[in-house]
Amino acid sequence: MTPANATSLTPAPIASWQLVDSRDAFQNRWLHVTLDTVRLPDGRTYEYTNVHREVAGVGIIGLNAAGEILLQQEYRHPVGQVVWQAPGGLANVGEDLLACAARELREESGYEAESLEYLGACWDNPGLGNAISHLALGRNLRPTGHSHPDDAEIVVNHWVTVAWLKQAVSSGIIKDRVVICGLAHLWLRGLVG
Repeated sequence: MTPANATSLTPAPIASWQLVDSRDAFQNRWLHVTLDTVRLPDGRTYEYTNVHREVAGVGIIGLNAAGEILLQQEYRHPVGQVVWQAPGGLANVGEDLLACAARELREESGYEAESLEYLGACWDNPGLGNAISHLALGRNLRPTGHSHPDDAEIVVNHWVTVAWLKQAVSSGIIKDRVVICGLAHLWLRGLVG
């Protein structure tokens, strides 16, 4: 079912919630959880669990000279599965996003890009928190000879064709938001058919 205003880029007039109170629930180096008391547009109050991430994430959609895309497989504990994903990570406070993309690409995959171009961004899960991932397109990736993953990052690099990637997304093998969003940005730029 398609909403009546689905073709409009103008958002429907929906009132924002008003923050009444916010209490710290948990914090570590990765995230900060608050319990927010909010006033809904109809006047009721509601307690909302809000997960804050202080820095942005980056994901790199990397292409080699043959037009293949670099993906990685890594076990992800929260979902209990080995997942397909794009190389990426978190920016340092104040770090330029493309510089972060270059750094994360080297550290996580052992590749560097001849050029990097900003593609866009996607919310990780706006119903849960403010985390956002920015995407970069890396062209003509070449190996650096070494990677520097974090202690818990055990990844395997794979070069895949665009046809394989499209099939893996459409069949549900790939569920990662950065990969799917990256594929959409490649399509919007006419880089995949």
